Amino acid sequence: MLYLDGNEKVVSYQYEAIKIPYVSNKKTGKTRNYLPDFLIKWDDGLTEVVEIKPKRKLEGAIVKKKVTAGEMWCAVNGMSWRILTEDGLKALGLIK
Repeated sequence: MLYLDGNEKVVSYQYEAIKIPYVSNKKTGKTRNYLPDFLIKWDDGLTEVVEIKPKRKLEGAIVKKKVTAGEMWCAVNGMSWRILTEDGLKALGLIK
């Protein structure tokens, strides 16, 4: 959040601001809500949904369902989707 606060290109951001429904159990059709980490509005007009996850968790079944739901939700709602792993955080200089 310090990175976002200090980034002059960030107009605003919110933490866990949106709920994205996803099917958690195909057999029963049970749905749950997924709350991505950040909703960021950039000065170029782009609105981006960002999820921060360790690389080792990206192959998990639940994470894959959430990622798919997030990508689809963003596409329908005209927003950009991004997952940041430790590699992305390192590239931004946020972790070593």
